[in-house]
Amino acid sequence: SSEVIACLLQRPTDAPLPSRERRCAAARPLAADARGARFGTMLAESGDVEADDIHGLLAEEALEGTGEFGAQGPGAGAGGMCSCLSIAYYRPFFDVDTDEVLGRVRAALLFCHSEPFLRVLRNKPDAYGPWWIATTLIFLISVTSHFKALLSLGDDYEYDFAAVTFSAAAVYTYLGLAAFTSWLCLNYWLKVPMALLNCLCIVGYSLVPYVPASLACVLPYMAWPAVLAAAGAQTAFSLKAALPAIEQHPKEKAAVYAGAVVVLNVGLMLIIKLYLY
Repeated sequence: SSEVIACLLQRPTDAPLPSRERRCAAARPLAADARGARFGTMLAESGDVEADDIHGLLAEEALEGTGEFGAQGPGAGAGGMCSCLSIAYYRPFFDVDTDEVLGRVRAALLFCHSEPFLRVLRNKPDAYGPWWIATTLIFLISVTSHFKALLSLGDDYEYDFAAVTFSAAAVYTYLGLAAFTSWLCLNYWLKVPMALLNCLCIVGYSLVPYVPASLACVLPYMAWPAVLAAAGAQTAFSLKAALPAIEQHPKEKAAVYAGAVVVLNVGLMLIIKLYLY
């Protein structure tokens, strides 16, 4: 950053003022630096970079999140206290395309052969994938659990709409509770600055193994193996996903985080098997 400043300050006084695009490009590295505001003031006073450019870039960097794990996360720097009431606040949460979502689903299924999920996110977590995965899982559990009951009971089968509401409550509650618990453990136990949306993204995509497992649960003798395999894959994915954030901490502290993940995942697995299949 200091080299960029020196280069700009050495510009001859009679040289034409660079375009806004070039000035923004020169100032962008400063906005990402913790000293960007101070350096930006120096540049603005020199006349090479306008104050509005600096302030705009700093706000843009804040919106994009800071650090490898997105300590702020999308939307964190937008607006004031009531910004969460606007649609614009939530737009970054759904700023993904089909290829990105499919790539993340693939990484969740083939986690053994992919890099840790936090690096797959590239500091761009989303709420779109987790919401659709959870909703798809609720639909599949509702359909396959009733189909399993139909095969088992035959003419005595009666449709139970309560299974639909129960599966929705179980999956959505797990999604929110697991993400919040993970966020608490990382930020306040391990002291790792992690955005809540990152935690939600990991938990949401960890539900992917339950999608094929729910189809296998239609067969009575496959229900237990399917949910056990799904819970095991979900837990392994979740722990590997958070590995970049916890690997530098003492094993005793990391074990607490791992234990919380295991307890929540086993709880979801038992609810799905015992109450729905």
